[in-house]
Amino acid sequence: MLMSKKEIQNIDLKNFNEGDAQSFLIDVIHKFSQDIIAAETTSDIFHVLVNDVAKQMALKDCVLYKVNREIKQIEQIATYRENKFEDGQIKNALTLNFGEGHAGLVAETGSSLLIKDVSKSKNYKFDVSMAGSELVIPVKINDEVYAVISSEHPEPYFYTEYHLKLWDVIASIATGALVKIHKKEELVKIQHRLEDLLDKQSEDLDKAIEMLSDQFAKLKQYREKQETLMQEIHHRVTNNLQIISSILRLYMSKDTVESVNTLNAIHNRVQVMALIHQNIYKTMESGMVGLNSYMSDLLNYLKSTTSRFVIGTGYEVEINFLSIDVLVSFGLYITEVFYMWVDLADQHGLEAIELRFEVLKTKDERSFEINIYDQSKIALFENVDFHSTDEMGCILISALTDQLEGELSYTYENQNRIRLTIMS
Repeated sequence: MLMSKKEIQNIDLKNFNEGDAQSFLIDVIHKFSQDIIAAETTSDIFHVLVNDVAKQMALKDCVLYKVNREIKQIEQIATYRENKFEDGQIKNALTLNFGEGHAGLVAETGSSLLIKDVSKSKNYKFDVSMAGSELVIPVKINDEVYAVISSEHPEPYFYTEYHLKLWDVIASIATGALVKIHKKEELVKIQHRLEDLLDKQSEDLDKAIEMLSDQFAKLKQYREKQETLMQEIHHRVTNNLQIISSILRLYMSKDTVESVNTLNAIHNRVQVMALIHQNIYKTMESGMVGLNSYMSDLLNYLKSTTSRFVIGTGYEVEINFLSIDVLVSFGLYITEVFYMWVDLADQHGLEAIELRFEVLKTKDERSFEINIYDQSKIALFENVDFHSTDEMGCILISALTDQLEGELSYTYENQNRIRLTIMS
C-alpha cells in the first residue's frame, strides 16, 4: 500500500533494507511526480523540489541554483532553510562559478555528487552552517544543466544511494515538466509577437485604407470637376458647330449654284468634325475611340450627303481602337478621299460606285494601312497628282497624309486602289 506524505516524513532511509527502500522510493516518486507534472510555471516546479519534497523527506536543508551558462555561474534562487530567509527573500544568496564548490562542480560536469563526509572534500563551500554530508543533483534540459539541487545535512553519512536514486528520478521528472512549460512559454511568446505583429499590421492597414480613402475622395472630386468641364466644353463645341452649320445653310439658300456647292462641301466637313467630336466625347475616359462604330457612323453620314448617284460602301477593320490624336486626321482623310472619288466618278459619267474601306494590320507591328478601292473599269485617278496639283482636295489629302506621317500610293488593276500606310 502506498504511503501518504505524512507517513513519508521523518523516515530514515539508513534503517531500511533494500526491499523497503525500493518501496519507499516508489511511494515518494508517486506522491511528488503528480505535483511536479501539474505545475504550471518554473517557479511552481522549483517550489515542489525545494520545499515539498525536502520537507516531506525530513531534510534539514535544500537549495536550488539557477544556471547562467553565458557567464558560467550559478545563483541561489530557492531554498528550504529557515535561516536563509528574510522578508520573503533569500538572504545573502550565494553565487558560485562553474567548478566552485560541489554545486559549481555539478553545474560544470553535469554529474550527480554524493559526498558522505564533506570534511574530506576540498571542494566544499561553506554557506550558513557547517555540513556533515551533501547531496548535489543536476536538472538537465537537452543534455545541458539548467539548475542544480543541493541538500546538506549536519550528520556525516546521512545521505545514501537511495537518496541519490530518488533525487535523480525526481530531477528527471522535473526536466520533462520544465521542457513542457518552456515550450508553452515559447508558444505564448510567439503568440504575443504574432498578436503585436497583427496589431501593427492592422494599424498600418487602417492608415493605408484611410490614406487611400482620402486619395480616392480627392480623385473622385477631381474627376467630377473634369467631367463637368468636359461636358461644358462638349456643349460649347457642339453649339458652335451647329451655329456654323446654320450660317452655312443660310448662305446656301441665297447664293449661286457654284457658291452653294462650295458652301455645301464646307458644311459637310463641319458635320464630319462634329461627328468626330461626338465619338471622342463618348470615349473620352479611355482616350481611345472604337474604330468599328466610328467607321459605321462616318460612312453612313458621307453616303447621306451625296444624292447624285448610287453609292455602296463596305468596310473591314482589324484595328480596334485609335487614339484621339490620330482619329481627327483619319476621319478627315476618309472624308476627302470619299468626296474626291465621288467627284471623279461623276466627271466620268458613272451612275453608281461601290467603295470598300479597309483598316488593316501590316507585317510590321509598328504600322497599319488604310485601303480604299472600287470595282470600276475606269482608272479614275490616272491623271491625279496628290502632291503637285493646286486642286483643293489633293492639297488637303496630301496635308493629312503628312500629318498622319503616312505614305500614299495609287494603283489600278481592274480597280482603283488608294493605300495609305501609317506608322502607329
